[in-house]
Amino acid sequence: MEMDKQGFDQASSYKEKLKHVQGLIPIDKPLITWDGRRGRSPREYLKPPTIPYGQKVAEWQNALSGQQDVPGFRDCSEVRSLRKDAPTMVLIFYPRPDEDNARPIHQSPSYLKRIERIAQMGEQTIIYVPPELTETIRAMRSDPHWHIVDAYPTIWDVPTNNYQRDNFTNKQPKLFRELDGYSDADGELRPIERYNRGHHSAVCNAKAFIMYDAIMRNPFGSDRWMYVDAGFLFDDGPKDADGVIWGDLIKSGLDSAKFDRAISVSRDTGVVMGEYCHRDSCPDINDECWSNPKRTWRTRQFIKNVYVGNSLGMLNYSVRFMQTVDDMDANGFYTGREEYVVAFVVLRYPNSVFSIPWFPLPRQLDYRWQFPGKLVFSRIGGPESVPPIVDPIAALYVRDYVPSRPSLDAGGIYTTTPEDHYEWEIRHGVIKPT
Repeated sequence: MEMDKQGFDQASSYKEKLKHVQGLIPIDKPLITWDGRRGRSPREYLKPPTIPYGQKVAEWQNALSGQQDVPGFRDCSEVRSLRKDAPTMVLIFYPRPDEDNARPIHQSPSYLKRIERIAQMGEQTIIYVPPELTETIRAMRSDPHWHIVDAYPTIWDVPTNNYQRDNFTNKQPKLFRELDGYSDADGELRPIERYNRGHHSAVCNAKAFIMYDAIMRNPFGSDRWMYVDAGFLFDDGPKDADGVIWGDLIKSGLDSAKFDRAISVSRDTGVVMGEYCHRDSCPDINDECWSNPKRTWRTRQFIKNVYVGNSLGMLNYSVRFMQTVDDMDANGFYTGREEYVVAFVVLRYPNSVFSIPWFPLPRQLDYRWQFPGKLVFSRIGGPESVPPIVDPIAALYVRDYVPSRPSLDAGGIYTTTPEDHYEWEIRHGVIKPT
């Protein structure tokens, strides 16, 4: 297929470039670029909010900023780790002012109830909230491993996010209205009007910025990280034997060995995240969505409901996500929802995103529209119950691409068969029994 002139010439050109990938692509030399104006560089606006923890992180910040000397860094954590090798969960909660019932603060069910479930997990957690919610959030836990950051009154005040007030209030809604392809032929991937909201858009893109900020703060000296959406533990999740929603997950906690397994694939270059399940096929490298801004919504494949990595992997992913957002902004692509951006990050920067393909969860853990990433890093199922992890370029976009790191197969309760998948689709009304 001949690509639009705003694209990257031809799909074959991209495939040829992939053959020469040796490691992590420099942020200013992505494999997919456009003929239009380059966006800002994260080097221009990323400043550490504090003296970072650890020499490797300080060296990373030094390389990003172009300085000659490694900046000062802390070699002692502020809070003793909860346990050896404990991961740190990071989430951001800023209620939306544009829709009264979107994230109610004092109603039930509510996002606060979901955050309370995360508090009950007892894991090391960094949570970003506006100051007016500080006391409410603090009352959920009293230990030092419940770390609240309330320095930013609004989502627009989050570091590097302040420029987005105009972008997401004016430019992005205009781009959304120009998206093309609302016919039934495009299936369920059509744009959804509720995405066309400025504050919602800014929250979505702030996630990568928040991970950068959290790793620079790093009060626990962690090198295992898990980003978690505030809506992670929805109010309609599976119940345990006592009838408690998400009770099994809350009681089980996180498994450090499962984090290490994922990091063995992503290493220092990126993260592992879950994929959406779609009945429609994922657009491959020949699809027009990679070059036609009006069709960019077709890229929607990933969900950043959960993603994991070590400190350098998270930082490398975050800065490449930021660069991709800036470049897309500069070239008229819609960036108001992160799953429209992540697929571009995957292709522009090989070895920065690895993925857990969607698969049906075991019956006792399943509910409609569940995403596997919520459970696979917990102790549920024991140490042998692990998800598949793949390079999505080879699995989704470029079938003849040979990834540099081998896939990891599923095990334990996460091993599924075609019959399991068929049964799940029947149970949830995706297909009718034959």
